Amino acid sequence: MTTKQQKVSDEAFQRYHSYNSEWKKEYFDEFSGGFCVYHRQHKFSKTGDGGKAEKAVGIMLAKYNGKRVEFLPEGEKKGPDVRFDELTWDIKYIDNANVNTIRKYLLDATKADNAIFYWNKNEKLNDLNNEIGRLLKGQINNLPDIYYMGKNGILKLLWKKQRGLK
Repeated sequence: MTTKQQKVSDEAFQRYHSYNSEWKKEYFDEFSGGFCVYHRQHKFSKTGDGGKAEKAVGIMLAKYNGKRVEFLPEGEKKGPDVRFDELTWDIKYIDNANVNTIRKYLLDATKADNAIFYWNKNEKLNDLNNEIGRLLKGQINNLPDIYYMGKNGILKLLWKKQRGLK
C-alpha cells in the first residue's frame, strides 16, 4: 500500500469509528477505505430478498468501489436508502422483477439523486434499458442518474440525466 493509500485508509478508519450508537458499523475495507454503516432507523425491505440485497450492495460498494456508504434513517415516508459521494441513492433489487415492476421502481427512484439497480442471478440489463427508454419517450424527465450492479459488485453508469436543460 502506498503512503497516499495508507493516509486515505487511516482517515476512513477514523471516520468509520466516529459513528455513534445510532449507527451499526457493518463493514470496513482496509485497502480501499470503503465502509458501510446502517442507521438503526433504516427500514430494510422485507419483501423478497430486498433487505438482504440492499445490505449486499452496501458492502460491495465499500469493498469493490471504495465507497463510504451510510444507510439513512427512514420515517413514515420512505426516502433514499443510502448516501455516499455526497449524494443520495436508492437501491432497487430486480433479480425476479418483471418490466412493470422495473418501471415502478424507476419512477420511485426519483426521490434520490441516483438509483442503483441490482441483480444477482438473472441478467436484467436489457429490461432496465428498455424501461428507461419507454419512460423517456413518455416525457418523464425527472429520472435520476441510473446505475446498475451485478453480482460482481462493480457499479456501472447506465443512464445520466442531462443537466441544465429547461
